[in-house]
Amino acid sequence: MDWAPRVKPIKIRQLYRYARLGIYDDTLLHDVGWELYARCVDIATVADVYRGGGVPCPKCSTKVTRRIDPLFSKGEGGTHEHWFRCPHCDKRLLWRDCRQALRNVPRCFDCRTVLQKEVMLRCACGETWTPEAYKQSVRTRVLLPCPHCFGLVRRPDPPPMDRTTQKRRSEPELKCPKCQGIAVHQHGNIECTVCSYKRRWRDYRKSLKKRDETLECPNCQYTFRWQAWRKSTRSLRTGNPRPAREFVKKWLTCRTPQQRMIQIDILLQTLHGRGPLAPLFIDGGEHNIRQMLDDLAS
Repeated sequence: MDWAPRVKPIKIRQLYRYARLGIYDDTLLHDVGWELYARCVDIATVADVYRGGGVPCPKCSTKVTRRIDPLFSKGEGGTHEHWFRCPHCDKRLLWRDCRQALRNVPRCFDCRTVLQKEVMLRCACGETWTPEAYKQSVRTRVLLPCPHCFGLVRRPDPPPMDRTTQKRRSEPELKCPKCQGIAVHQHGNIECTVCSYKRRWRDYRKSLKKRDETLECPNCQYTFRWQAWRKSTRSLRTGNPRPAREFVKKWLTCRTPQQRMIQIDILLQTLHGRGPLAPLFIDGGEHNIRQMLDDLAS
């Protein structure tokens, strides 16, 4: 993949030096802003791959589905069969999205107002929670606000397990790593029906993550290897793609130099507060980037 490069620190320093004097250099704003935008798009793309499993083709960007299903997370509604739609705004959701939104921005469960973060979490309607009680309530409630429209949604019931699903879970289409015979997943192990090979299922899943898999694009028939693609994303992987997604969404709405400068500053302030994220966006060592962000903040 032709990933966007990280932004040079000298451009960011020069941009802030001009902004401090009240000068908005359109060319410099264009360069820094669109370089950050391209980097954010790539970070969000890589995050989607590790969450959904569709790998973009290096030639035409068509999503290619991996064949190794056991890699997909099944915790807290992580697979495609756990998606549901909000009855108010029709957005597609996972139940863990509703929980994570409240962990990031606590809201009142009744009026959905953002809570004031003090020693106690307080709402204008009079409700109060301790941080521990609020976290426990988020984990156990069956009605939570939608992250998009804040209307209450009910936790979906688990999908019914029909005979086909039961058969697929108890006897998945697996090949024995030793003899390539038919293997089954049972009793927490993978067991071969031909050579009696046996291994813990958890260890087998870990080995799948390191396996090199050949992927073929259904659109342009281009073939590439999963491990080579995965290695190319080493500097783009993060468990917190939210700042990148927000910048991508808001940058396209900017119409004036002042609005563009504000969005760049918001992104850099977010990276300053979450130190490990900054090297994904800005070129240079972690110590030098931290020093530059400290200087800009002061």
